[in-house]
Amino acid sequence: MKKLYAFLIAMLISSFTNSISAQSQNALDFDGIDDQVVSVNASSLIANSPQISLSFWVYPRNPVPGFPDFDGLAGFRDNTVADFYVLQYSSTAVEARFRNSAGINFDILSQGLQLNTWQQYALTYDGSFLRLFRNGLITDSVSASGVISSTATSFFMGNLVFSGTNFLLDGQMDEVALWNRALTPQEVLCIYKNKVDATSPGLQLYYDMNIGIAGGNNSTILTVPDISNHINGVLQNFSMTGTSSNLVNGIDNATIITDTICSGQTYSFNGQTLTQAGVYTATLVSSANCDSIVRLTLFSNDTTVNQNQALLTAVQNGATYQWVDCSNNFSPIPGATNQSYTATANGSYAVIITANGCTDTSACHNVTTVGINDYSASNWITFPNPTVNVFNIVTNEIINNSEIIITDISGKQISRMTKDIKYHCAVDVSALPGGSYIITLKSEKKSKNWRLIKI
Repeated sequence: MKKLYAFLIAMLISSFTNSISAQSQNALDFDGIDDQVVSVNASSLIANSPQISLSFWVYPRNPVPGFPDFDGLAGFRDNTVADFYVLQYSSTAVEARFRNSAGINFDILSQGLQLNTWQQYALTYDGSFLRLFRNGLITDSVSASGVISSTATSFFMGNLVFSGTNFLLDGQMDEVALWNRALTPQEVLCIYKNKVDATSPGLQLYYDMNIGIAGGNNSTILTVPDISNHINGVLQNFSMTGTSSNLVNGIDNATIITDTICSGQTYSFNGQTLTQAGVYTATLVSSANCDSIVRLTLFSNDTTVNQNQALLTAVQNGATYQWVDCSNNFSPIPGATNQSYTATANGSYAVIITANGCTDTSACHNVTTVGINDYSASNWITFPNPTVNVFNIVTNEIINNSEIIITDISGKQISRMTKDIKYHCAVDVSALPGGSYIITLKSEKKSKNWRLIKI
């Protein structure tokens, strides 16, 4: 039994580094043109609270922000009695502001922003001080006072409006959250090291962006769910398909462990006894008293075998191979130690694969085509080869119910079709990527192979 010892886990989760990474599998990409997320009247969630906190991860891309092209990141902004936001002010700085219901604003202009890099910001107000944190560490603070009493100011992600001008974000955001209390420096550090705790006291909004398919067609998704179940964020103007203006891959900062599990073995992980390959996650507490995610990926050898008539090919690369005769008590076939094996007699065959410290045996594969006569080469003309679009087969025969099979050089079947041939057959290969292929024409008792070069 393979074990991941408790002391190893403890070392992994207590040895935090200052590497920069976002917090979830998905993030939301903003195109800087018209994308924004709006949580309508969300100021009602923090109205008259003597304390407020805002936290998010951002990946900014705008190299030269300036009026009217500042990049709004997240928060409230009505420019009169309800501001609590962070925006990208320059290529290296952010502006953070708290404006109370008396119209008095308290500002922080903080350096340290990095373009094209994930970083975490938190803005906290405890009734006496406004503090800004970057990557878990405080950067600036100013004295502040008052409350926001408005209940009708919307919360924005990817935009902040100033006198009718939109400050739209060119970049990505992740793990956006709002509290009606002040986070402690320790809590901010824990969010940076891991992610937002969905059970955190005072949590009013939490958008983890873990919805849809990164880079896929997400056109049916109209809102970003609020994990705290208060106000969902409305997606506005996103294309929701492709690599921008859509859900995209986030960066997961879990501690990653990889290992191999052999067939029939077990693996001990955080009290679990694992029996098969897969991805497993544990949430542990670090020496800094923060939750930390440890993600274990267990691999196993791939015992898949591709078959092209009598040609058998193991998918697993970089292994030691021994082909065996299933019909003869799995006895080894002398000399059959390559990744591919061509059977010389009809029967049932498998391969023993040794790789990554494991030895596994594939399923048995039946071969029934040995001894089938090939069509005479003189009966066929093929052209062009190489080809771009069409491979023509010309014959002096009529063949009913023939099969045209296309396989790649590893033996993987690409396509298969049945058709009657009357002297000529045009095989469309235009959709194939460039490379080498085997074209097989097979009837009830005969077959013919051609090697094709697709360009």
